[in-house]
Amino acid sequence: MKSILYIATSDIHLRTFHVPYLEWLVSQGHTVDLAYEDRGGISFGMARHVHRLDCPRRLHPGRLHRAYLDLKRIIDTGDYDILHCHTPIPSALTRLAARKWRKQGGKVLYTSHGFHFYKGGPIASWLLYYPTEMLLSSLTDCIITINAEDMACTRQPLWGAESAHIPGIGIQPRGFAPVDATDRDALRRHLGFGESDFILLYIAEFIARKNHRFIIEATTELCAAMPDLKIVFLGRGVLMDQCRALAEALGVQGHVQFMGFRTDVAHFAQIADVAISASRHEGLGIALLEQMMCAVPVVASEDRGHREFVDEGRTGFLFAQGNRQEFVTKVKALHDHPALRARMGAAAQEKAEEFTIAQSMHEMKQIYARFL
Repeated sequence: MKSILYIATSDIHLRTFHVPYLEWLVSQGHTVDLAYEDRGGISFGMARHVHRLDCPRRLHPGRLHRAYLDLKRIIDTGDYDILHCHTPIPSALTRLAARKWRKQGGKVLYTSHGFHFYKGGPIASWLLYYPTEMLLSSLTDCIITINAEDMACTRQPLWGAESAHIPGIGIQPRGFAPVDATDRDALRRHLGFGESDFILLYIAEFIARKNHRFIIEATTELCAAMPDLKIVFLGRGVLMDQCRALAEALGVQGHVQFMGFRTDVAHFAQIADVAISASRHEGLGIALLEQMMCAVPVVASEDRGHREFVDEGRTGFLFAQGNRQEFVTKVKALHDHPALRARMGAAAQEKAEEFTIAQSMHEMKQIYARFL
C-alpha cells in the first residue's frame, strides 16, 4: 500500500471535485494526506494528516516562497510514494519542491483543470504559462488533462511527461435528472416562475472570466424576440452588484433574476429551457453538464471546454466569442421550435453520461494503477 500526498489550492476545491477519489484511495488501503489552504473550514475524515498552506491566488513572491518552503518540508519529511497536485500555482510549487524527492523514486501526478493558455487566449498568458508548464513537465511523471486541446499541448515536442486524459473530474448525480411535465410546472411555481416562462439558466460565479455582462447586454435583443424570456443567474461573486446595476441601467431587470448562491441548483436545472454560458474560457464546464443531465440543451461560447460536450446542432449550439447576434439567433431557434429543444435535450442528457463520476473514476483508476 502507498502513501499519497494530495495537494490543491483550497479545501473548497477538494470538497467540490475530489472527495470520491480520496475515498476510493483510502478504500484501497492507501494512506492519504492533504495539503491546501483553509478557505471554508472543511474537514476530511478520510485523511490521515492535513497540512495547511498559505497558497496565494496570484503571483505574490513572498507568499509563494513561504508556500514553497512549507511544501518542501512536508514532502521531504512525509515518507510519501506519490504526490498528486491540482490547480496551477500549488502544482507548480509542488513540482519545484519535489525535485530532490522525485530523484529518489517518488512519482508526481498533476491534474490540469484547464491550462491558463488556450486557443484565442491573451498572448500574455501564452508567454507566461505555456513555457512554465512545458518546463515543469520535465518534473512530472504524468500530466492528466480534462479536454482535448490541453491533451494535444502535452504531446508537443519538448514536453517531458507522460500524459493522460479523463472525461472531466466527474459529474456527481446530486439530483440532476429530468422531471415530468407535472412536477416541472409545480417546481416552477414553487421557485416563482410561470409555466410559460422561457428560462435561460446561467450557473457561474460573477467574475470577469464568466462574462455575465455579455448576457445582460444581449437581453434587450433577446426580449424583443422573446417577450416571455427569463434569464436566471445562480451564483455570487465580486461583479454581481455591477451586473445587477447594468441590468437596471438597460431597463431589463424585469427579465433578469439574480438568485445568488443556492443549495437547490438541481431544481433550477430541472425547470430550465436552455443552459447558457458566455465564459471566455473553461477547462470543461461542469455546471453545463449538470444541466444537460436534466435533458436541457446548451447555447455556449466557443471554447475548448465547451467543445468537449456541445455537439453543434445535436446537444446544443456554440456561438463565437463576443458574437451577440449569433447568440440571440441560436437561443431564438430553441425558443421557436419546442420539438428541436426536446430532441437536443435528450441528446444532451445522453452525452452528459460520458462525463459522470463513474466514467472519470474508471479512467483515473487506470492511471493510478500505473503508479500505485
